[in-house]
Formats: sequence, structure tokens, C-alpha cells
Amino acid sequence: MNPRSRLFALTPRARLLFGSATLLLLTVASPAALFKKANSGFSGSFQAGNIAAALATVAKESAANATTKDMILWKLEQGATLRAASMVEPGVVPAIADPASAPQAGEAPAATAASPTPADVSNAYLKHSLVAFDAAEVKVNDYEEQAKVKVASEVGATLTNLSTLPYRGHAYDKVLMNAYKALAYLQLGQKDSARVELNRALQRQKDAVAANEKRIAETQTTAEKAKNGEVKDEEGKSAAYDTDKAQSDPKTGPALNAVLAESTANMVSYGDYVNPFAVFLDALFFTVNGEGGSDLERGRKSMERVALMVPNNPYVKGDLALATAAAEGKAPEGVTYVIFETGMGPDRDEAKIQIPTFLVSGKVPYVFAAFPKLVFNPSYVGALGIKAGDVSISTATLASIDSVIASDFKNAWPAVVTKTLVSTATKAIVQATAQKSAEHMGLMAGLAAKALLTAGNAATTHADTRVWTSLPKEFQYARLATPADRQLTLAAGNDTRTVTLVPGAINIVLVKSTSPSASLLVSQFALK
Repeated sequence: MNPRSRLFALTPRARLLFGSATLLLLTVASPAALFKKANSGFSGSFQAGNIAAALATVAKESAANATTKDMILWKLEQGATLRAASMVEPGVVPAIADPASAPQAGEAPAATAASPTPADVSNAYLKHSLVAFDAAEVKVNDYEEQAKVKVASEVGATLTNLSTLPYRGHAYDKVLMNAYKALAYLQLGQKDSARVELNRALQRQKDAVAANEKRIAETQTTAEKAKNGEVKDEEGKSAAYDTDKAQSDPKTGPALNAVLAESTANMVSYGDYVNPFAVFLDALFFTVNGEGGSDLERGRKSMERVALMVPNNPYVKGDLALATAAAEGKAPEGVTYVIFETGMGPDRDEAKIQIPTFLVSGKVPYVFAAFPKLVFNPSYVGALGIKAGDVSISTATLASIDSVIASDFKNAWPAVVTKTLVSTATKAIVQATAQKSAEHMGLMAGLAAKALLTAGNAATTHADTRVWTSLPKEFQYARLATPADRQLTLAAGNDTRTVTLVPGAINIVLVKSTSPSASLLVSQFALK
């Protein structure tokens, strides 16, 4: 009998096993792994400072993923890249048209035949970055609305890979998305729109605290359901799976603790879901552009919060004094701020850890499960040197984005661990049961079941490693009295730039460095 005849001679159940195995073998590639592969070229170009190449790649991927589960991520990457393009020197990136209307999702900015000024090009890129961020925010808000009406929107996650779920944005993604939008509107002189985005950024931080409380409750419910029999034993009967017991296992527990420790090493605690950069931007805006006593008091309170979060920053104490004076009626003047984005934020990798299945007589007492871990990027410029006449200062850390992301990671860790344990263990037990049953059907059925087991394990041993890669490692800043000649010299490594400040009572200079070998990106505007 030839192989095809043997296949059709199998029982319907055996043929189903074989078909399921084939399907799984064709679909074991993790969505997160596919995103990482597509993203690696983009992030490499971005970190090297090749913004033109990064623009081309992110436009292609954003268009290709306009309706996929990774849409939000690619829009965030595109928004950040277009923002970076607004800071490059003339001629490095192509001139683009000012968007008269928002393009369709994933559509690349159209080239223009005109000869716009460098300021026109910069503003056009800023406006296109807002279009990308807006598209991401629409989807973020849609997912948040769905979560309000769906009590268990991710029930399936206990039986499938977390990386197959849509990327809905971490809390820090959302806060920074609105903070970047606020900054872009300030650069464009649209202060009312900036105010809206700052309010949204503040609300995002508050919402994240409530969402985490809900996640904690849902995690406890998931663990309790598993403990009460939401998994199956080898005979296909109801079997309890105790996630607490699994985490106490001598193999599993220490390995999980090591991953968490590695991912939160050197983490500075600012408070749950608080981003000092977003709070600082809020303080600066309302101190300088406040339209009344309540606005100015908000500026003072926000700067007070920053002072508590980053007490070692030498500039914050002086800025708190300025904000206090502004609240008392003395507006600040003749001040220049240099805001420095340096390095690249952490990546996500996966750690394979053995977890117990608690099978009494099974062949798979332990299986491998995949958990995410943070990997920090050590390549960055430690500080930006600033010279104005005889004054020489350096920027100081305002917000470690590594710490902001690590804090978010730590808060989400119990839910990720519980869902991964339940999902992986349940799959392993069900697959072991299927293999045992198939062994009684003959050689072909046994082989099919073995393929099913192998493919099933592969499909459930991928961590969700998707991450917004173009975020900086740190936000830093410095404050100085605006020099009489309005000249600043900026230095980072071997790269030196001279900036002539535009007219203004309060000036902001924005500087970005993606790596020590990349050229500095610089832009500026008058906040007042």
C-alpha cells in the first residue's frame, strides 16, 4: 500500500490528527518573530542614524501592516521616524509635501516638486508624524473601548500564544505617543492642540493604574480557574493546574525570578506608569504658557512632581523655583532649555524555561515555555555638552526610559507568567493525551500525533517580543540663561554643532542621538 493509500485507510480521527499536524507545522512561525525579522532592518538603520533608509523601510512596513495585529507598532515606529526626519540637516531626507489631509492608513508621504525651505520640510515631517501617531491612537482607543465592554477579552490567551494577540500598546507607549504629539504641536506653534495632548498623556498615566488593578484581578481569576480544572490530564479528564505550585517548582521558580531580575536590573522607580519626561513637558508648558492661576499652579505642581522623581538632577530645583515664581505672577524670561534624547530603548527577547505539567504517568512531566525578557542597549552618549560663551554645562538625566519600560514590564509580569503557564501546560497535556490515543491507531497515526505534538509545542513556545524600538534610552535636559549672542555649541563625542537661537523669551533646543557613532539630530523653537 502506498503512503497516500495508507493515509486514507486511517480512521477519520487519525486523518484529523494528521491534518492538524500539517496545519500546525505550516503555521508555527510566531507573529512576534515575524515582526522582529521585519523590524531588525528598520531598527538597525535608525540606530545607525540612517534616517532616510529607516523612513523607506518603515513606510513599506506600515503600509503592509495597515490591517494586521502589528498595525499600532508600525504606526508608532513611523511617527517616531518621521519626527526624527524633521530634525536632520537639509538634503539628508527628501522634501515632502505638507499634508493637506490625512493620508490613508499606511500611505507614505507624497514627494513634492516644489523647492520648500528647510523649515517647510521640517514642519511637513512633523505634520506627517502626527498623522502616523493619530492613526496609532485611533486604534489604541478602539482597543480600550473594546476592553470596557468585554470582561474577558483575552480568555483565548490562556490557550494560545500571547504573541498571536493584537498589539494594543503598553501604557508607556501611549503616554509617550501623546507626549511626542504635544511636543510636535508646540514646535508647530499650535499651543491649544499641545494642551489637549498633555491632558491625554496625564490621563493615560492615571488610566494605566486602574487598568493594572483590573489586570491583577483577571490574573487571579485565571489562576483560580486553572486550579479548579481548566486543563486536561492524559485521559482527557478534567485536571487542575496550580500556577502557584508551578512557580514554586525548584526548576521553574528560580528561572522565572532570574528573568525578572535581569529585566528590572538598575531600574529607577518613578511610581507606577509615571513618565518624568511627560510630567516635565506638562510643567514647562503650563509654567510658560499658562493662561491663568490654575494653569500656573498646575505647572508648579507638575515641576514639584518632577523634583521628587529625579532629585539628583541639578536643574530641576531651579526650575521648581521658576515655576513657583510664575505661579506668583513673575513669568520666566531669557531661559533656554536643551532637551536631549539619547540611545535606544530596550529590546525584548525570550527565555525558554522548563515548567512542570504535573502529569503522574505522562511522558512530558516538564515542557519548555517561553517568557519575554528585556535586553538593554549599552551603546549611547552619556551626556550632551553645551557651551555658551564662557559657560560650559552638560545635560542630566530627566527620565530613564529603560526604567519606565522595566517598571511596566514588572507590573505586567504576573499576568504574563500566569497566562503562559496555563497555556503551555494545557497544550502539553492535551497533546500528550492525543499522542497516547494515536499510538493505538498504528504507525501512521502515531507519526501524525508526534508531528502534532512537535508542532504544537513549537507554536506555544514563543514569547511576545514585540516592542517600540525607536524610543530613546534616556531623556536628559539642561537649562541655562540665554546667551547674549544667542549662540550654543553642542558636543557629543566627535560631533559638534553650533546653534543660533531663534528670537524668543523661552527657547527650546531639541537634540537626538541614536548611538555614539550617529550624527546628532537638532531642531529648535521658541516656547514663548
